[in-house]
Amino acid sequence: MHNPPEHIYYETDSMKVVMKKFQDTGAWNLPVIKEGIYYGFVSKSKLLTAYRRELINFTS
Repeated sequence: MHNPPEHIYYETDSMKVVMKKFQDTGAWNLPVIKEGIYYGFVSKSKLLTAYRRELINFTS
């Protein structure tokens, strides 16, 4: 087991910051910290899929 290369902070990280963390680390999954406690993890592929859906809805 090893420490994650970065954490996502639920209360403060914008989507731009989150995507930069994924880009800088090369990670596909990062843990989410909410109120100082591990909340879960988010995957880069889930975020990109949600983004594509929003683009489709926006352009429809």
